[in-house]
Amino acid sequence: MEYDLSYHVTCKLQQESGRKLTMKRLEQSLTYAGLIEGVPNKKTNDWRIEHDLRRAARDGQIVGEPYLIPPQRRDYLREPGDMDVLREQKSHYPKEWERDPEWLPLICCIGYFESIKAARDPKMDGSCLTIVWYQDDYALPINDKILQTLKQLDWDRLAFDYEW
Repeated sequence: MEYDLSYHVTCKLQQESGRKLTMKRLEQSLTYAGLIEGVPNKKTNDWRIEHDLRRAARDGQIVGEPYLIPPQRRDYLREPGDMDVLREQKSHYPKEWERDPEWLPLICCIGYFESIKAARDPKMDGSCLTIVWYQDDYALPINDKILQTLKQLDWDRLAFDYEW
């Protein structure tokens, strides 16, 4: 992300294609903010991702469906092996209770990006895309792998055109 003199903040992103994007808004929250007890697993993470996508779609300022950068799913919280004790405890549970721990990165980010050029229809005024991703710390900075993915997104295929 680069500093944008127009807005006096770091909100500019140039894609590898040359297209210039402006991050108009970034909402961040703890991925597991509502988890009171227990450990997440694939089923709860699938639900969490769907919930976050629906939350992004309900925003009155967005156009079209949000795009998900698939999160890294891992079997540990902070470092490999930190869930081994839990896994050992669960090995004594009945088979139908078994669900292996699975963690997503701890921060859910919903970014609203705009381009002053249309994605597909040259008669339109611009294009926009809401993007959901997960990373281990609050932004800024945006995680390097996520930033690289943002720079390589097929904007013309994914973004939605709008007119003023």
